[in-house]
Amino acid sequence: MVKILHRIRYPPFESTKLDASKIPVVEYGFEIEGPVFPPFKLGNDDSWLVERIIDDEYEIDTQYHGETPQIIEKQRTGWYMMPHPIHAKARKVISYTVVLLLSCLFYLFTTPLQSSLGIPTFGTGKIRLGLLDYPVLVVIVVPMMIAPIILRVAANLRDLRRQKFFLRNSPPRPKISVKETVSGDDLNGKISIENPLPEWESMTLFWRVGILPPARHKVFSALGLNPNGQPPPGLTTQLPHHWEKGLDDGTGMGEDAPMERHDAPGGVFLRPMRIMSRSEGKNMDIQGGNFSLKKPPGSWPGTVYGGLVRVHWELIVNIHRGKGGPLLWVEPLIVDHLSETTHNNDIKIFDGRSETYTI
Repeated sequence: MVKILHRIRYPPFESTKLDASKIPVVEYGFEIEGPVFPPFKLGNDDSWLVERIIDDEYEIDTQYHGETPQIIEKQRTGWYMMPHPIHAKARKVISYTVVLLLSCLFYLFTTPLQSSLGIPTFGTGKIRLGLLDYPVLVVIVVPMMIAPIILRVAANLRDLRRQKFFLRNSPPRPKISVKETVSGDDLNGKISIENPLPEWESMTLFWRVGILPPARHKVFSALGLNPNGQPPPGLTTQLPHHWEKGLDDGTGMGEDAPMERHDAPGGVFLRPMRIMSRSEGKNMDIQGGNFSLKKPPGSWPGTVYGGLVRVHWELIVNIHRGKGGPLLWVEPLIVDHLSETTHNNDIKIFDGRSETYTI
């Protein structure tokens, strides 16, 4: 029996606002009989970390053996769309307008002091709306703050319309065949699309590797916590009707994607992996053909699908359309491991929102 230890400190939703060293490392040990794939370490102990430790002597098996988790079947296989680009722009504008509003309120609060010191002021007059008087500055700034929210509502309505049309007119499934691939090698294969839709102009292929969120119930189990109790640092409380056991860590539901239809299993917007590396794209004719893609930057292990550690590889087919935004086909890949230990200290962290990730 080979003793294996998996350790992970996965970036939670909006990880940029959290100190990684304050979040506990989740550890899970188990035993396997027979050959196993080699250990690896992504990141470092002081920051985000994904690690596989094998202290015993072991026989090497570089191929993945196991079942595909439901997170792959529900959220990373098939056709997907990208949210309207106005979502990301409106979110940035909201942050600036909030700062502007607070600055104006502070300015109005200090107006009497400025007047007593002989400092001229502006925008402090009043304007009557209905039965109440409002400062002129607030009347100007508040509509500026509400405008991005109105834009997001309009973008959500536009997205729902696009989703309705997309689900009613299911695109043809591309035919993809890839050669057996080892981590660190280029990806070679062939793609063909029969009867592409008229608005499809061209396509771009790339492949990427990343770490999927650990299953929430596995995190609680490894830490010895009650799933219905206080969550550990970095995890939010469970959101009712939005989280499914074994799917992910449950921290991004409600904010990881804009408004989606509930009749599409797993949603129609592709969630970015929070730890990820992607290759350069290759432009191709819409009819397809043979392709060869350079490996994603950095050293990465092959495919791993466990309860805590999930190393996922996928091929992305980005269809460029004349209208409606890009359309994405996601093809999961099984990539073999290297025969030696993998180390990668330079991992990149991405925002968990689908609207902030650009293809």
